[in-house]
Amino acid sequence: MYNNNNNNNKVLIFISVLLTTLLSHVLGNTEGSSSYSPVVISLPSFTKECFYHDLLSDDDALVVSYQVLTGGNFEIDFEITAPDGSIIITEHQKKYSDFLLKSFGLGQYTFCFSNSYGTALKKVEITLEPEKTMDYLNTEKENPEDMIANNAVEEIDRNLGKITKLMNYLRAREWRNMSTVESTESRIIWLSILTMSLMVGVSVLQTLLIQFLFKDRQKNFV
Repeated sequence: MYNNNNNNNKVLIFISVLLTTLLSHVLGNTEGSSSYSPVVISLPSFTKECFYHDLLSDDDALVVSYQVLTGGNFEIDFEITAPDGSIIITEHQKKYSDFLLKSFGLGQYTFCFSNSYGTALKKVEITLEPEKTMDYLNTEKENPEDMIANNAVEEIDRNLGKITKLMNYLRAREWRNMSTVESTESRIIWLSILTMSLMVGVSVLQTLLIQFLFKDRQKNFV
């Protein structure tokens, strides 16, 4: 009976620690999400839009991700400039990208997007946020239950990150597919109008040609 009670107490401790760490993790993400929510910008043809972010410590890291939602062939140019003016990353004709930027010196970093392909207006979703760190899990724990709870929270956080990236990718694909459908509908409408115009023109031309031939035959017969 004593062993059963002891095991039940361990289970309750494990559950309480897990819930506490999960709650603090969720609250931390909620506070940060309001400051680092994705931003959607519109890029007209042959224009350039830039964002700026300061890195104040050499240990800071920035998660940079973007994806083209609508417009033409969904391709843009992207580059990152360090505080000293040197270009760190240059990408051409990209539909999306996701990478981790380490510090190349303290100061202001510039993130620029260019729409140099086609004449269509393009919508781009950008996310700039510091790399997630779980400092609340780095404290030394003596109880094995606490270590197990921390490992479980880390695994949940990784899975949530994967799910978030997958959802963002699927949402971007939905935007692109809708843009393609709208563009296809517009083309079909114009193609139908052109086809009907050609049919009317050919019918009128055939009518005039037949009238012209019969008039000539009647004159020759008389």
